[in-house]
Amino acid sequence: MHRSIVLWLLLLFQFPYSIGQSNRRDSLKNQLAYAKEDTAKVNLLYNIASTYIEFFIGYNSKINTDSAIIYVQKAMLLASELGYPDGEARGLLTLAAYNRVTGNYNHSLIFLFKALDIYEKLKDEYAIANTHMSFLATYRDAAEYTNALIHAFVAKQILDRKPTDSQVTFKGSVLPMMPVLLEEIGNIYLHMNILDSAEFYTRKAIDEKLFINGSRWNFPYYLLGNIEVKQNKPNEALAYYKMAIPLALKNGIFIDTLFIYNSLAELYMKMGNADSAIYYAKAITDKKDSLSYPKIILTASGTLAAAYKKIHNPDSTLKYLELSNDLKDSIYSNEKQKEFQGLTFNEQLRQQEVQRERQQLKNKIIMYALVSGSLLFLAIAILLYRNNLQKQHAKRKIEKAYDELKATQAQLIQSEKMASLGELTAGIAHEIQNPLNFVNNFSDLNKELLLEMKDGLDHGRLVEARSLATDVIDNEEKINYHGKRADAIVKGMLQHSRSSNGQKELTDINVLADEYLRLAYHGLRAKDKTFDAKLITDFDATIGNIKIIPQDIGRVLLNLITNAFYAVTEKKNKQPESYEPEVSISTKKTIDKVEIKVKDNGNGIPSDVVGKIFQPFFTTKPTGKGTGLGLSLSYDNVKAHGGELLVNTIEGEGSEFIILLPSG
Repeated sequence: MHRSIVLWLLLLFQFPYSIGQSNRRDSLKNQLAYAKEDTAKVNLLYNIASTYIEFFIGYNSKINTDSAIIYVQKAMLLASELGYPDGEARGLLTLAAYNRVTGNYNHSLIFLFKALDIYEKLKDEYAIANTHMSFLATYRDAAEYTNALIHAFVAKQILDRKPTDSQVTFKGSVLPMMPVLLEEIGNIYLHMNILDSAEFYTRKAIDEKLFINGSRWNFPYYLLGNIEVKQNKPNEALAYYKMAIPLALKNGIFIDTLFIYNSLAELYMKMGNADSAIYYAKAITDKKDSLSYPKIILTASGTLAAAYKKIHNPDSTLKYLELSNDLKDSIYSNEKQKEFQGLTFNEQLRQQEVQRERQQLKNKIIMYALVSGSLLFLAIAILLYRNNLQKQHAKRKIEKAYDELKATQAQLIQSEKMASLGELTAGIAHEIQNPLNFVNNFSDLNKELLLEMKDGLDHGRLVEARSLATDVIDNEEKINYHGKRADAIVKGMLQHSRSSNGQKELTDINVLADEYLRLAYHGLRAKDKTFDAKLITDFDATIGNIKIIPQDIGRVLLNLITNAFYAVTEKKNKQPESYEPEVSISTKKTIDKVEIKVKDNGNGIPSDVVGKIFQPFFTTKPTGKGTGLGLSLSYDNVKAHGGELLVNTIEGEGSEFIILLPSG
């Protein structure tokens, strides 16, 4: 069920919330009787309109059309006569919200474009952000989710720049707008069935720690329940719904309890539990206050009809089917009437605008005679040109922000690759150094032996010379052996470190794993001579060669092993005497997969962040120690091979990363 989050923000921005609306309304009407025709009266009319509207976080629960809209119309007409653009824009936003909740999305967009044009001229960034959030709501309700996201991120960009200004007052509490926007982005991703992004932004909204009446905001937990339903996890969904109910009651948001009850009833029906579905659905229909929300009762009555049919109760089934049908007729009839009223008022505004333009034209003809016509056309041309420039400017700003984001991401990815290349280079240097040391040492020894042999030949010591010649030959064989060893290392490392051509090759995964374990170890030793760890390997010799892109899987192994060394180093620094660092790598062949495990006995990963480690730019390392892209790129590389990258971790005891690759 869609929620009118932005409507609340926009209208609350216009009208302060208070308790005792009826008494306040009478007081405001008394002031209206003596008010002058000025901007203060415009604001007074809007304040009276607010007393006919009830608000909850994220939802406009009720608009008394016959009263609230009439006062909004009066305020707009007076604002237009006074040349008070901010007053007109406030009314436009209200009409946009009204048309959206009644399903007139085209009319809603027309009002929003007019309001946005006014606020851009006024350079009111806070109001511009609110307007983009209202665009978000209209496109979301119209199921145009891509457009909704565009406006969401434009609003987020503004709120990021002005966090201290991005606040509203609700029931006496000062609340930030950002968590509401983050939750709505998660809600849109949920509708698009992009569940990982939906959960990411919903949890970011929770991280913002929005409190209402001293209690956590309930709706993100309700949204997490909806995500679990999409993932076919009914028990997890139930847990989130039941967590959200007491929070909604503490928040004082009655409408949210109805949403949660409806979702619980529908979920219990899917689980085959008709009795529980009836309990929660009747908790909606039996509440007197629920009468203000016919669409919610419509959903609940449909669930009750299905539940009673399941338990073979024909009388109750018929009762709630009739209630459902009556509500459908009533709702659709009311919406048609609201649409007609909105269109009628639009026509009144248009006629007033035409009349005002005619009067202005008549005055100009009197004042300027023949030249006035030319000036009018010139003014119209300039206005159209200016509007076009503003739209192009807005488009360029969005495109520029998108290009900058792409460039930053590319730089971070390149930084991560260069960091991996540094680890690889240090390891290669150490591997090559050993055979080169042998070559140099035996070369020096042969020089000394040849000098002794020459001296022996000069003095006729032939036996000694022959013995020395034999030693030289043996040393030359060792030089040749270690030279070929260095050559093999260079060729192998070049094979693994060169840029990937995207072609899979038959590769010995055991050899690849062993090489990258040594390279990562020596790379770390090159930077920190004090580092030491116990290396454990357990390779399944029955695996044979598998088809992979060795450069990509090599980088995955290098990243996981380097992270393991980092984890044990951090733990060693905290308990240097009693702790022995261990890093192990093992391979195993199953029926249709090859399993590679990289395990360490470090500090492990905290349970509250383990679900985020594969997200781009997320890192538990201190600033400057990592980009947060290593595991994200590793995850993508393994997925591109048709495999999986999993993690098992116990905080304080260590972590185990598991790579599953197809064996075929």
